[in-house]
Amino acid sequence: MSDIQTIKDKIDIVQLLQEYLPLKKAGANWRANCPFHHEKTPSFMVHKEKQIWHCFGCGKGGDIFTFIQETEGIDFAEALKILAERAGVKLETSHQSEISKSQKNRLLEVNAKAAYFFHNFLMDMPAAKMAREYLVDKRKLQEQTIKDWQIGFIPEQWDLLTQYLIKKGFGIDDLIASGLVIKNAERKSNYDRFRGRIMFPIADVYGNIVGFTGRILVEKENSGGKYVNTPQTMVYDKSRVIYGLNKAKAEIKAKDLAIVVEGQMDVIACHEAGMTNVVAASGTALTEGQIRLLKRYTTNVAMAFDADMAGQTAAKRGIDVALTEGMNIKVIQIPKDKGKDADECLKQNPKVWFDAVENAKGIMDWYFEITLIGSDLTNPKKKQSVAEILLVEINKIPHSVERDEWIKKLADRLGVEEIALRETSAKIKKNNFKGIVIKKPAVETAVEMPTGRLFMDLNKLWALILKFPEIFNTINHELQKEYFLSAPFFELYESCQKQYNSNDKVNPAELPVLKTDKNENWRDILQMQAECDYPDYNRVEAEKEARKILLDIKKNWIKNQREELNQQLKKEQDKDKQNAILKKIMELS
Repeated sequence: MSDIQTIKDKIDIVQLLQEYLPLKKAGANWRANCPFHHEKTPSFMVHKEKQIWHCFGCGKGGDIFTFIQETEGIDFAEALKILAERAGVKLETSHQSEISKSQKNRLLEVNAKAAYFFHNFLMDMPAAKMAREYLVDKRKLQEQTIKDWQIGFIPEQWDLLTQYLIKKGFGIDDLIASGLVIKNAERKSNYDRFRGRIMFPIADVYGNIVGFTGRILVEKENSGGKYVNTPQTMVYDKSRVIYGLNKAKAEIKAKDLAIVVEGQMDVIACHEAGMTNVVAASGTALTEGQIRLLKRYTTNVAMAFDADMAGQTAAKRGIDVALTEGMNIKVIQIPKDKGKDADECLKQNPKVWFDAVENAKGIMDWYFEITLIGSDLTNPKKKQSVAEILLVEINKIPHSVERDEWIKKLADRLGVEEIALRETSAKIKKNNFKGIVIKKPAVETAVEMPTGRLFMDLNKLWALILKFPEIFNTINHELQKEYFLSAPFFELYESCQKQYNSNDKVNPAELPVLKTDKNENWRDILQMQAECDYPDYNRVEAEKEARKILLDIKKNWIKNQREELNQQLKKEQDKDKQNAILKKIMELS
């Protein structure tokens, strides 16, 4: 009890709550709109002397601990830890957890000092002139925005940050553990992970800087990918961090809506324009951990994503996770000629972006639209296909009443009896049909590892590419996209092509991390397989082996295609369609 009272004595409740909502003086008390329910007239009151708060609208109230619990969606123990750290109160804990906490604190200190260095270099140093011009003149950011988001810059120097942090008293082991510094075992030296890049600090929900994204300023032959991120560390887990949430959470709570965009610049541009309930998934599909983090503040999400395949595929995966978690999802659609993302749209015409958010379409309405458009519903087979696709998505809705309503709407749109759709829905659940596919296939967050000869050959090929990425350049013209249209190869193939088209090379470290159904990193498994199967291969041998494997892949792919087409032929009754299938079979060679 003494720890709790000490924390209360050291933390000013008004200062704490002002970080979450705009309190205004009201006599001896402070007043604001309640963050826990919708209201037009402020009924949320804070008594500074008694260190309590209460809402006379919804009836919620308590002290600083209950406020943090309600706001962050955590239990008392977690709230106690957060507030104890803020108050500088040391809680009794085990020796091991104290060591772990100490290590985490050191890494957070390293990141904070690095962010300070990056930002001050950008704002004050002559060598950052080009970076400042890029942000202000090209990206149209205000100076205050750059300061608010602590955007920085690091020049193209081998170990500038390393030397700076060592001089500040940090040990090299902590710098390597933070992901900011890379150890070169062969040369017995260390060098900065980020060089020649504009730096975006990534904060956790409490405002601690846990990692960074570095965008290349001037692309060169050996500069690596356009974006480089902090790898997974003790304090940074990409799947559990949402960019901008620390700044957006109060407004998300107040508006009961989170707007999710793709990149950091989209978030920053939205906040600068006055829309501050915006966060980013940083170009990846929303994960279960990120969705649960958002659920602390709202169950309503409006998603904006790039119109290209990668953006839509990532959005689809995130939507599936969000629906499973019971979130209400809307899709923000930017007019085609008004920019590919929020940042571009705001630069052209802010009103268009605000209107797009206001008119966001419900996810099921969006699914109905993209599935039904251009569909010939006079054709019974097409009608069946549309029903199956949309019923898969309807089945993902966790609430039975809502599912029932969408089945009724689907029956009305298709002009069929509800009972027929319910029978189809039952078969879908039993047989695990596929639903909406933005681009075949949509790679799932957790990859179910398939089997078979073709898969084994694809495994070997990618193991070689990950060990000898330079062979991708020479065999790329022989790689047919059709070979990789099954999980988990599609995302790797697309990522390699994107890197190759941008930089004329592939960097395995920048390829996506794919989790198997056993929560293993499939990329790591492939790299281990390469070391096991091809320990003594050189580049020439690797390329020769890759071409040999490609021949087997082609042969087995054709075999699989023939089998699929033959199955279609057996089921097809229409003569014209039978002839079309036969033609495809004959074209396979």
